[in-house]
Amino acid sequence: MIFIPDANVLIQAARWDAEHFDACYSWLTKALQRGDIVTAPYLVEIALLRITTLPKMPGGASRINDPFNFLASMRQAGYRRLEPTARSFEIFESLCIDHQIHGNDVNDAFLAALALEQQATLVSIDQGFARFGIQWLDPTT
Repeated sequence: MIFIPDANVLIQAARWDAEHFDACYSWLTKALQRGDIVTAPYLVEIALLRITTLPKMPGGASRINDPFNFLASMRQAGYRRLEPTARSFEIFESLCIDHQIHGNDVNDAFLAALALEQQATLVSIDQGFARFGIQWLDPTT
């Protein structure tokens, strides 16, 4: 199977003090151990770096090397970076227009477009992805 985790799942999996650490870390490690394809675009990786190093982060900001090390350990376990294509952007545009997307939901539409193009399951604790009619999985349920 192909899975695209969103930033929230990676943030939760990367921080042992996160509310959903156990569920997200467990899902991620099991998926990689099974040999599933776990892949995400730069957008998700940069969000992981940005959010985990925020001074307002519950439990305190991560040191910048911590999320980089987390990504490196994921790559060693089989994680792959997903490169968008021209088709990704066509699907993305269609989703944005069809669903009248704006603001913070733009990133969600982009991830949904990638999931549709890749015939992948999007992994998120954000229930809002259901509106796109994609396959998605909440690792906390």
